[in-house]
Amino acid sequence: MKLWVGCCLAVGVVAAGAAWFTVAARETGATHAVCGPDLGRDEVVAAQSKAVAVVEAVENTSYREDGGSAYLTTRVKTLETLKGEFGDVLHVTQGVKNGGTPGRYATEDPDRYAVLEPGRQYVIAVQSGSTAGTVGTEAWAWYAEPAQRGVDGEREHWQEALASPPEAAVNSSCEDVDGQAG
Repeated sequence: MKLWVGCCLAVGVVAAGAAWFTVAARETGATHAVCGPDLGRDEVVAAQSKAVAVVEAVENTSYREDGGSAYLTTRVKTLETLKGEFGDVLHVTQGVKNGGTPGRYATEDPDRYAVLEPGRQYVIAVQSGSTAGTVGTEAWAWYAEPAQRGVDGEREHWQEALASPPEAAVNSSCEDVDGQAG
């Protein structure tokens, strides 16, 4: 009987401690790191990208899901190379939300990472992969935005962004974000 009472008392103490810890953690908030360049600043996109171009999306060529992630590959025609080298036509892959169907793809951040739709023009920034347009290769677009300024306007805008590198070191772009209490 004493053993049973002792076990119940120990379980009660542990449960009370866990409850206190859970309430205290909610009241104080949480801190986590957010890493990655600020894709809201075009000078950062220009500085961190291997290549930047104005392209026209020609055709979505493949969609695949792998390990909880989804990828859309689009054949694009290069209209204006802004940084690096681009072939006349190349395949560009980008991450999209799972469950897409032809013509119905979405991304987590459509303002800085628009889904490439055939017939529309975009400014894309490539982080890795081949931009040469060689058969069987593809580039990874980590930034895609509709080309709202037209080809000439985008050229002028991105030349300014390339000429204005960010002041801070863009490779060490992690910052702590405090969560709200409650």
